[in-house]
Amino acid sequence: MGGFCCKTSAKEPKKLVYSWVERKHLDPADYVMENLNGCTAYKSPGSIGGQQFVIRNCQDSNIYLLDHTSSVTVDDCQRCTIVIGPTKQSVFVRDTIDSTVVVACDQFRVRDCASLKISLFCSTQPVIESSRELQFSCYQFYYNQLADQFVKANLNIWNNNWRTVYDYTWNEGDNWTVNEEPIIVELSDQLNKYGITSESNKSIVPLTKCNQQSEENCFVAFGYETEASRFVQALQSHETDLLLIKCSHSDGKDTKVFQERAKLFGTKKVETIIGLQIQGPHAIKKCLAILANDFPQFTTKISTTDNEAKELIKMFFHTFESEFQP
Repeated sequence: MGGFCCKTSAKEPKKLVYSWVERKHLDPADYVMENLNGCTAYKSPGSIGGQQFVIRNCQDSNIYLLDHTSSVTVDDCQRCTIVIGPTKQSVFVRDTIDSTVVVACDQFRVRDCASLKISLFCSTQPVIESSRELQFSCYQFYYNQLADQFVKANLNIWNNNWRTVYDYTWNEGDNWTVNEEPIIVELSDQLNKYGITSESNKSIVPLTKCNQQSEENCFVAFGYETEASRFVQALQSHETDLLLIKCSHSDGKDTKVFQERAKLFGTKKVETIIGLQIQGPHAIKKCLAILANDFPQFTTKISTTDNEAKELIKMFFHTFESEFQP
């Protein structure tokens, strides 16, 4: 009987590495601030790294989270200033009174709170419930790593719905108001090293105002975010008395459809469109002058009449608006 020999090369099996072995050990205590009384506490950039965070049972204290997070809950705080860095998901404030909250997030909820000043960036419609004496203003804040943290939290600076508040208990009275002037936050000297400020001229988020029905409208569209940012800065520095009412970022198929319908940018194709609604005396003339004198090379579309502006504004802005919006 004949025989045969089969030559094999035995490979060493792959070593299984489980996620909880590779993952850096996290101490839950590093992601909680609680029971503070009359003190200043902060988390520096890079110290949270997108994790969840909890703030609770604090009094007469200044709390700063200068990093991006996944979600934040604030419970049972009194007479505090609370600054929360860009948050990818939700910030939920409960049972908190007489405090100032500065926050940028995707979703914002308030329940059982009173006498809060809220400087807000929110990608979606803010929601309040069983709360009173809430004052909302447009988020105006800056520190050195804030722009990068907005990107890490997947927040777009052009999509801020800070004033489209929905009140589940609206029938109990006027529970909230809008303050068009940004909140000025007193900051600790300990934070100077991070370049932190609440001055509007340094904010990475555009300052938007409430609609002024009697003023002339102007619609300006940009094909690049950097160009839109420079134009908004020029709008403020030229002291034109013009107000930025709305701004929004559009991409994907909506961009293509709007570009074709509005005949934007000639034959140049863009991946994103940033649309601005601007109001004020002689708004179109003043915006045209800024573009012609300062930025003739920009990829833009600007309305030439108030009627055209209103048509383009209606066509472009798809953000949810309800009867509760001021």
